[in-house]
Amino acid sequence: MTEGFGSIVAQLEHQKTAIEQALAALREIEGDVAPAATASSSGAPAKRRGRPKGTGRNLRSEGQRKRWAAQKAAVAAPPVASKKAAPRKPQFTPQGLQKLAEAMKRRWGVKRAAAAAKKAGRKHATKKVA
Repeated sequence: MTEGFGSIVAQLEHQKTAIEQALAALREIEGDVAPAATASSSGAPAKRRGRPKGTGRNLRSEGQRKRWAAQKAAVAAPPVASKKAAPRKPQFTPQGLQKLAEAMKRRWGVKRAAAAAKKAGRKHATKKVA
């Protein structure tokens, strides 16, 4: 079992040295030759805690506002492209309105008569004998 752990530790050490070399190369490119002492050298990775600072938060919120504005503009644009005249409503003359009123009165008269006949026929048929 110790052989397995030993090989794992050796591999991790090898990876650690490779990472340190890569970091040193990047620091040389930036112009910072001296390696900076960090908390990650103690073995535990440094975790970022808390919220982003005001500048980062402001940049993200501005970007989100721009995206929403673009999306709303894209949605609002298509209805403007189609401009058709709305169909006109028919307007009745006084004679046409009178004809329509008479026709409706006749129609409702027929319905009321049918309902009354049905109701009159139901009264006799629905009586219960005790």
